[in-house]
Amino acid sequence: MTTQLSAAWLRKNGVPYSESTTLTEYYDRFGLPNGSEWLVVTTVVNDPKYLAQEFVTSTHFRREANAAKWDPTPCKP
Repeated sequence: MTTQLSAAWLRKNGVPYSESTTLTEYYDRFGLPNGSEWLVVTTVVNDPKYLAQEFVTSTHFRREANAAKWDPTPCKP
């Protein structure tokens, strides 16, 4: 849970949030019977000033089977 946020916007062109906002994040990792692995990040925003109810979003990430798509390189100066 995160508190003491500075007032800003939930989305670039959306609803504002106040200094009274609380942000709670949940991280769930699970596997499916087909062998795929997932990470779901759920974000819950509560703001008594601007929101009539919780603002909930979730983001889903699927783990790649191997590192074939991962090819990091050093930063160039």
